[in-house]
Amino acid sequence: MSLTTVEVDEFELLNSKNSWISKSCLKDINRVECQPVLPVKGEKNVLVTSALPYVNNVPHLGNIIGCVLSADVFARYCRLRGWNTLYISGTDEYGTATETKALEEKLTPQQICDKYFKIHSEIYTWFNISFDHFGRTTSPKQTE
Repeated sequence: MSLTTVEVDEFELLNSKNSWISKSCLKDINRVECQPVLPVKGEKNVLVTSALPYVNNVPHLGNIIGCVLSADVFARYCRLRGWNTLYISGTDEYGTATETKALEEKLTPQQICDKYFKIHSEIYTWFNISFDHFGRTTSPKQTE
């Protein structure tokens, strides 16, 4: 395996530094509602997504590493390069896993989805995952 070096000019270094200083990576999980990231003609536009976790358990470090961390690192890299970047994910609230968990906890599937969406959101916020939008497969827009 050979390693390649990528030269970064002074302008890119300055751009990355300014981006880091001006755009704190501490983002609210629902930031996209108040500041949408839209494609910009003539700019490098990057869409980053990660796997949708089921809402039938509490995410642990293994879930985060296997599900969202690599995409988060890539999204941060793109932002530092000054690229217009949108990082999205959300919970998968359909399927057998949700129904089974609802029966197990004696709740409705909607109650399970509400409970675990909140838990997932809080954990990703605590880990400072830099989603621009973390949604739900049961949202009206997603259903549409």
